[in-house]
Amino acid sequence: MIGGHVLRADIQALRALAVASVVVYHLWPDFLPGGFVGVDVFFVISGFLITDHLAREVDRTGAIGLRRFWAARARRLLPASLLVLLVTAVTVLVAVPRSLQERFFSEIIASALYVQNWKLAGDSVDYLGADNLPSASQHFWSLSVEEQFYVGLPVVIMVAILVARTFVLDKYRAIFGVLVVVTAASFVYSLHLSSASPGTAYFSTLTRAWEFGLGGVAAFAPPLLVTLTRRGRLVVGIATAVATVTILTSMFVIDGSTEFPGWAAVLPVVGTAVILRWGAPTFMTGVGQLAPVAVLGRISYSLYLWHWPLIVMVPIITLHPLTGVEKILILVGALVLSWLSTTCFEEPVRFWSIPRLRSSHVLGGVLVAMIPVLVVAYSGRAYVEGERQDEIRAAAAVLDELPPCLGAAAIDADATGCGDPELEPLTVVDPAMAAEDDPSFNDCWATHGVEKLNICTFGPKSGFDLHLFAVGDSHTAALLEAYKYIAKKNNWRIDVAGHAGCYWTTATIDLDGDVQESSCRAWQANLADHLRTTTDTYDAVLATHATSLGITDRPEGLDRDETIVKGLVDAWQQTDAPVVAIVDNPRSTDNNAQCVERYGVSDPQRCGTTRAYGLRRFDGNAEAVAMSDRATLLDMTDYYCTDTRCPSVIGGVSVYRDQTHLTSTYVRTLAPFLDARVEAALRDLKVLPTSP
Repeated sequence: MIGGHVLRADIQALRALAVASVVVYHLWPDFLPGGFVGVDVFFVISGFLITDHLAREVDRTGAIGLRRFWAARARRLLPASLLVLLVTAVTVLVAVPRSLQERFFSEIIASALYVQNWKLAGDSVDYLGADNLPSASQHFWSLSVEEQFYVGLPVVIMVAILVARTFVLDKYRAIFGVLVVVTAASFVYSLHLSSASPGTAYFSTLTRAWEFGLGGVAAFAPPLLVTLTRRGRLVVGIATAVATVTILTSMFVIDGSTEFPGWAAVLPVVGTAVILRWGAPTFMTGVGQLAPVAVLGRISYSLYLWHWPLIVMVPIITLHPLTGVEKILILVGALVLSWLSTTCFEEPVRFWSIPRLRSSHVLGGVLVAMIPVLVVAYSGRAYVEGERQDEIRAAAAVLDELPPCLGAAAIDADATGCGDPELEPLTVVDPAMAAEDDPSFNDCWATHGVEKLNICTFGPKSGFDLHLFAVGDSHTAALLEAYKYIAKKNNWRIDVAGHAGCYWTTATIDLDGDVQESSCRAWQANLADHLRTTTDTYDAVLATHATSLGITDRPEGLDRDETIVKGLVDAWQQTDAPVVAIVDNPRSTDNNAQCVERYGVSDPQRCGTTRAYGLRRFDGNAEAVAMSDRATLLDMTDYYCTDTRCPSVIGGVSVYRDQTHLTSTYVRTLAPFLDARVEAALRDLKVLPTSP
């Protein structure tokens, strides 16, 4: 028989532990690197309690009242979540820079509709989306998974009841059997996807279902509370203690590099399931009865909702990483907000007794309550999109004229009358739209998981004077506007191929999961085949790559930098064409766009980085060129940095669209200067005749 309705103090202790671990992880990740497993603890608790509730209803009525169940869940969870989303949406509208608003509003909409986890799963395999700053509603991914579980579990149980009636089986055994099958299938899929595509696996409902399912299976296990001998109670107490230690240990041994969920998630999930089934008569009940723990367990849901928007919003407003004092203030503020939200709003709405209140009324009320959130978010997003289109038109008008001292021209050593390149008034691009200012030549691009070598062509397909091949990762793609200009100006044909997070090297690039790594290796193999079969076609190869990509599988005796250099040198031997190695552009700060949006006109020198910071990453190009007699170095750093700084705004143009990628607008202003350097490099390689 499934257990009763009594509020168990041991479960409150688990809730307190789960939310505390998540909050501490978000504020002090170095102290508790695996604190995110608190979410998994919540999943198992939900699976246990909801399966228990539905099984008792089947026992009592022989069926499940779907509308009644869904209405109860909506009344329990949605008022508080919609309140947080509404406050967050209004805050985004009035306090968040426009450069972030469109994405923030989109994620608020996804959260209000409880599909946030799938949006984030999609972004995790989108190379351009994966590096986005977290939004203020990103934590709603777990609530989306829970809501989808609340929709799916009753359906699974109804299928089990149908099977039991069809084959004249005991309904409890049928429910248990179907639940075991679904749980096992989800676990196997979780193991596969956690290795193949960790970013997608982390957010997918299908890879998380086994955690809820194991909680549900635990609800069917014998309670052992009546017949236990003293020795039996001791065994259960020891098991609960071991389970608690297992959960705590997982919070320290698991970290962001762990393939998760998967085998690693077994630690917190199984530990939680053991406590849920047999923890009631143990020390966990005493822990849960302690006043601070009881209060934390009571407000755990609201605390989870409120803490994250504070953590995200404060650095956006202050434009600096959270300080220790700010973290403590956020923690205190989140606790106060959570207590007020729980006692003054969440619980009154949940327990408000309304005569003749029907399930349909509750569900209808929830839909009405969603309207303010969706109106604010949709309106905000539409406004930002309208501003973006106006900015695109304004930028196009300026770029058609290419006025003197615009963009890279202002920092050119031979420029006259341009003054300080950072002090030019901001004309284009509006920094609020810089994140969208990327090239759109998709024919040149292969995203994660794609093995095909996609090649696009700039310039004439026949009758050209030179045939070049440009290759690399997204930093090659960032230069597409310049390549387009160079090809047209010189009557050259430039073929271009790029891959997300993957470039021309024989070294093993450290990527997120087996799918990304295997597709990169296959793309590199296809690239090598293409170069070998076109040896007599290309006059030279232009190659660049980001310095932020990691390297694995270092040969014995070589360090990271030496492995990078060797990978480049070995790759360049795959073609007889000479190589122009283009030094990577500097990196900016993670809040660059927001800083420029706020201070770009009034105080442009406030943003950007020191030259030492911007250029601190190693790309290996100079060292590889020194080891090759068919390569030369092309360095555009003097068009990104002064002697001391790498500005975020040069000649009235935003230089970066994120921390490492250039805006297409700045690249368009850079094109004439890159053209001159490419020509000089080709003369150095004897591809072009030496100037008289």
